[in-house]
Amino acid sequence: MSYSSTNIHFDYNGHYEKSGDDCEWIPSDGRLYTIFFKTSSLDEITYSFLKERICKKKTIDPCTKRLNLSYIPLLVEPKRQSYILDDEDVLVYLTFVIVKQYKTRLFHSF
Repeated sequence: MSYSSTNIHFDYNGHYEKSGDDCEWIPSDGRLYTIFFKTSSLDEITYSFLKERICKKKTIDPCTKRLNLSYIPLLVEPKRQSYILDDEDVLVYLTFVIVKQYKTRLFHSF
């Protein structure tokens, strides 16, 4: 079985601001975090697995905090946030970032 590695960079806790027609992410602390997955398929990175890994990285209790995951697709005009709500959204995000090799970050807020 062949495995591939997937790196996801994310900002933790911030907000969106309108900038003309576009939307811009404003991080609260300016730090960038990374999580690493080694899987045989992108399908193995599910919404719950992604949230679990973010919570583990940030040492937060997923039962007490509601995670809002989003990103700004670089090909969409005007720039606006796209929310990740389920497994399908995670796969779209991963395909956008990994397969198409567009550079973007995953954003998290409460």
